[in-house]
Amino acid sequence: MMKYLLLSSGLFLTACGSTTIEEVKPVEVRTIEIPRPAPIVPEVDQLKLRDVNWVIITPENVDQKFTEIKSGELVLFAVTAEGYENISLNLSDIRAMIDQQKKIIAIYKSQFK
Repeated sequence: MMKYLLLSSGLFLTACGSTTIEEVKPVEVRTIEIPRPAPIVPEVDQLKLRDVNWVIITPENVDQKFTEIKSGELVLFAVTAEGYENISLNLSDIRAMIDQQKKIIAIYKSQFK
């Protein structure tokens, strides 16, 4: 048994000594800058505001609308129910467009940090 142990250890030792060590070539590392692709951003909706019809009440036409306003420089501005609805819809559209713009700005900020 001892013979086999000596013989096998001798083979292992001579096997390590008989191999030639090859020289390792240095690794070349190159950094290549790749331009970032432009982010894909959805188109912004066009803002289409509705017309608002204003009715101006002055002392000259006060008899038609209110009999209480004959005494001074007071001027009232009135808007029809449809005009008021259009004002609120316009403001809603403006808010929606601002939200879209904020999302687009967030996309650009995340891409180019």
